Amino acid sequence: MPVLSEPKASLSTRLAERLPEILIEAASVVFALLLALALNQWNERRELRERGAAVRAAIRAELSENRLEIDSARPHLAEIRRQLRDAIDGKAAAAHELTVDLGVSLLSAAAWRAALATQATQTIDFKWMTNVAKIYELQDNYLHVQAAAVDQLTSIPAGGDKDAKAIAASLIARMDGLAQLADGLAKAYDDELGPMPAH
Repeated sequence: MPVLSEPKASLSTRLAERLPEILIEAASVVFALLLALALNQWNERRELRERGAAVRAAIRAELSENRLEIDSARPHLAEIRRQLRDAIDGKAAAAHELTVDLGVSLLSAAAWRAALATQATQTIDFKWMTNVAKIYELQDNYLHVQAAAVDQLTSIPAGGDKDAKAIAASLIARMDGLAQLADGLAKAYDDELGPMPAH
C-alpha cells in the first residue's frame, strides 16, 4: 500500500510559523543599528566637548599672554604721559628736546580666530563666548589706537621746527586714550582670568 505523504505546508503557513523568529531577528538588527548610531553620536559629542575644552583653554592661555603684554606696557605709557605733561607744563629739561619711547604691544588673536573657524565653539557657553568676544574687540581697539600713535610718532620729523611743548600737546590726547584702553584691557583680562598671581 502506497505511503501517503503529508501535504506540503503552504508558503503563508510556513511564514506564519516563522514570523516570530523573523521579527525577533529584525528587531535585533534594528536595535544593534540604533545602538551603534547612538554610541557614534555620543562619541562625536564627547570629542566635540573635548575639543571645546581645548579651545577654551587655548583662548584663556592667549588672553593670559596678552595680559602680560599689556601689564608691561602700562608703566611705559604712564611714564610717556608724565613726560608729555611735563613738556606741556614747561617742566621738561630742554624746550626743544622730547623723547617718546613707545613700546609696541603684540596682542594675539590667533586662538580666538581659529576657534571661530571650528565647530568646537558650539559646545562652549554662549555667555562666555560673548564676554571673550568683547575682550578681543577691546584688544582690536587698543591695537588700532597704538598703530595710530606709532604713525603719529614716526611722522614727526627729527629735529623739526616744532618745539617739545607743541609736539607733546599733539601727542597727549592719543597717549591718554591708549593708556585708558590699556587700563580697560587689564581689567577685562582680570575679570576673565582672575587677578594676576603675585610674583
